[in-house]
Amino acid sequence: MVNHGVGQILSHAVGVAISPVAVIAVVLILAAPRGRANALAFALGWILAVSGALALLVLLGDEAGAHRDGHTAGWVPWFRVVLGILLLLLAFRQLRLHNTLETGSYPLPERLRQLDEFTPGRCIALGVLLALSNPKNVTQLATGAINVAVDSPGATARVVTALVFIVIASLCVLVPLGVHVFGGKTANARLEHWREWTVRNHAAIMAVLFLLLGTKTLGDGISGLV
Repeated sequence: MVNHGVGQILSHAVGVAISPVAVIAVVLILAAPRGRANALAFALGWILAVSGALALLVLLGDEAGAHRDGHTAGWVPWFRVVLGILLLLLAFRQLRLHNTLETGSYPLPERLRQLDEFTPGRCIALGVLLALSNPKNVTQLATGAINVAVDSPGATARVVTALVFIVIASLCVLVPLGVHVFGGKTANARLEHWREWTVRNHAAIMAVLFLLLGTKTLGDGISGLV
């Protein structure tokens, strides 16, 4: 059951992990004074937010009876259908944004400016904010939590599945930090290249991601109804 539960949440964990703004934030933080300490604090805030939100949503799924007596509740497929449609609408919105922006002109969010003045405490708060203020992350956390509640009965299976979700969902902050620490002399140049590429392609990345996630979530919901 652990393998089945992990398999069901992988795409949703990857959906959280592909977070261009988080990657941009980590690279900018690492380039600022006290970069490594602040980046660690940012990663901590992100992980705490993902962990707390996932745990809360799993509990809510249990309270709503997502899985009882070996059967999935009738509202679960409809929940997935609604989220799938929402994600497809977000894909359309990102595609329109991509078509209206000039290449490389993605505006830097206000909260990512003046990072050189940030303290570790503010970086923790920023990590929490970026993790939970993105509609894409919220939908994937909700879908992942429902999958944990439905497909991972038993405490051990749930803990393992949740830990896998949290680790994968946090790769967007852990990988740049790992490159900075272990990447040697070329690390900074590589991270800056990642940041520039992410800024140029932000809207396109999100449009494709929303399309893939929306199609999968909608398909899972429809298959549960037929």
